[in-house]
Amino acid sequence: MKVLIIEDENVACAHLQKMLHEVDPSIEVVERLDSIESSVACFEKRPAIDLVFLDIELGDGQSFDIFKHTTVDIPIIFTTAYQEHALKAFKLNSVDYLLKPVDKVELSAALDKFRRLHADQRPEVRPDILSLIQQMERVKMRYLAKSGTRLISVEADEIAYFYTKERLQYIKTFRNEDLVLDKWLDDVEVQVDPQKFFRVNRQFILNYDSIKKIHSWFSGKLKVSVEPDSYEEIIVSRLRAADFKKWLGE
Repeated sequence: MKVLIIEDENVACAHLQKMLHEVDPSIEVVERLDSIESSVACFEKRPAIDLVFLDIELGDGQSFDIFKHTTVDIPIIFTTAYQEHALKAFKLNSVDYLLKPVDKVELSAALDKFRRLHADQRPEVRPDILSLIQQMERVKMRYLAKSGTRLISVEADEIAYFYTKERLQYIKTFRNEDLVLDKWLDDVEVQVDPQKFFRVNRQFILNYDSIKKIHSWFSGKLKVSVEPDSYEEIIVSRLRAADFKKWLGE
């Protein structure tokens, strides 16, 4: 099996190469690239490669940009140092994704999956990978908010929920901070990870981890208790309740 590694960190690349040899000595790493530019040039030549290990964060940008500039018809295993929920979408389109530092057991499992899926042919990466890439790019990992005159960068995982109050938008953090956000909730709704956040009504977008209790309410509505506590009751309308329960895993 001929493998191409696209990775800009020397230590991570050496670690992956060593582990590949340990898992399967017949694997040949034919080339290592470290940038979007060099990767696009390589794929333009349509190299005789069986599998690509592609790091998501490269020195000159996110590797998703490669797909905007050239056609990739080689199966891919994505690697990343960041465990973001949206990456799970790639399991449906690429072979797999691995969290760095790469674990030998997970690497072996990903290679086995590749062999099962591509035993008889080398099919093209499914076209809808581009739509998933575009979805990934829309997901914001941090937000700039204000506390008084101080600007604060808030990681998405630190946000319990977004809410609106008296014509202002806020972030409520898990540390129970209320920070002013210069974005409408309509804009936030299309930027958050849809696996992690859900807009329950016009006033609130909730992080799954903030939800403490859910109660049946009048007329098919739901009442949601969150942690930290919200400034008002959070009611999910009857029309939104079905989608909300489905999002919760019903």
